[in-house]
Amino acid sequence: MFPNERVSKYFAMCEELLDFQGVAWWLIDLEDNPGLFYCNTTMCETFSLDPKLTAHSVAKTCPIAGDYNQNIAIRSTQLAQQIFNEYHQLRHGEIAEYNNRFPYYDQSKDETVYFSSRAKALVRDDNGNAVLLMGIIEPETVSSELFALAKTDGLTGLYNRREFDAQLELLIGLGGRNHHAVSMIMCDIDYFKSYNDSLGHYAGDDCLKHVSDGIKRVCSRSVNHVFRYGGEEFAILIMDDQINVGDLAESIRHEIHALNLHHPKSPSGSVTVSVGYASFAPELGMTGQRLIEKADMALYAAKQRGRNQVCSHDQVLTCVTSTLGISA
Repeated sequence: MFPNERVSKYFAMCEELLDFQGVAWWLIDLEDNPGLFYCNTTMCETFSLDPKLTAHSVAKTCPIAGDYNQNIAIRSTQLAQQIFNEYHQLRHGEIAEYNNRFPYYDQSKDETVYFSSRAKALVRDDNGNAVLLMGIIEPETVSSELFALAKTDGLTGLYNRREFDAQLELLIGLGGRNHHAVSMIMCDIDYFKSYNDSLGHYAGDDCLKHVSDGIKRVCSRSVNHVFRYGGEEFAILIMDDQINVGDLAESIRHEIHALNLHHPKSPSGSVTVSVGYASFAPELGMTGQRLIEKADMALYAAKQRGRNQVCSHDQVLTCVTSTLGISA
């Protein structure tokens, strides 16, 4: 059942001492095979592991960080490196205990849950290097509703800026790995300060709600992530080659104009949005700041052209090169 007496001994010990509801635990024999771990039934149930198997692959499910390979390594290279470094320190006796908090996407429930993880060496060799590692994983008691609130804008119900930053990094990582283009649309309500000054902030809040609802209606597909970027600005992130981003941007502009929301200080007499968009194929290690800058430049160009306009970053480059006499 087990590769050696050492694993068998400590597995039986953990079964006796750590028999608590909801507590998952695991063992790794680094001398025998650092790519395999042995765990209790609770861990099998929590992370959808086959309970009939004695050993499980570290490459498929990282015992110290859940779906590290599928989630953390893509979402945050900095966090991935930190986890790797601390695990390396634990193995070589540089730290006595490893502590971590990690997300895990549960496909059966279609939600991300969070766990706290601790690990330490049960056996070390004469040089202080770990021979047998043991870890405990416990679910955090924060509800999924609170996690949802943490990433949602309270006024509009859209994802907030913090979630935008997280999703952008995730999509950039996925795009770099899978060679997919990532696109961003930025929308800004035209003359919004004048709207607030004229009608008051309560009316301004209602306007933000109407505009956000309009954007959501247009971006109803699950592949379109809609965010309140800040103030009267909204952002949409897309990673789908089947979507024409320019058409989507124009549909957003048209939808908001069709709402016919009265704006006493706008030349058009109604609430409109200016829209800028950009797409690029990210490379591994690239950040999302470059995409933000491209989309923001396109949005600025749409404003400069008279507002209630849609402009792409490619159009901005064409104008610049033409002005400077540079062949595109």
